[in-house]
Amino acid sequence: MSTSLELAQHLETARLASGLTRQQLTEQAGVSRQAVYRLFKGNDVQLSTLLAVMDVLQLDLITLPRTLKRGMPEFGATAPASHTPSAVQRRLASLKQGTVVPKGRP
Repeated sequence: MSTSLELAQHLETARLASGLTRQQLTEQAGVSRQAVYRLFKGNDVQLSTLLAVMDVLQLDLITLPRTLKRGMPEFGATAPASHTPSAVQRRLASLKQGTVVPKGRP
């Protein structure tokens, strides 16, 4: 995810999947209605607001090195033509897609 708007869209998708209204999410997260509004508009919010909302939606905030992301198009980046994904990258991609690649096999 590279923009606040993309994050907001991801959070909105998670909120809809959870079946929570924005009001319910606001109450469960213990944040203001204005903060949730700003978050879902892709505006700047306090980190504590983002983390509280993500906690209610049962989402984790993780960091992913961009060099790893290049080999995994499903994370939104395209790999250079000369880039061959490493075994770790292939394994992570298979886990993300729900398939399992046996260790030691390309």
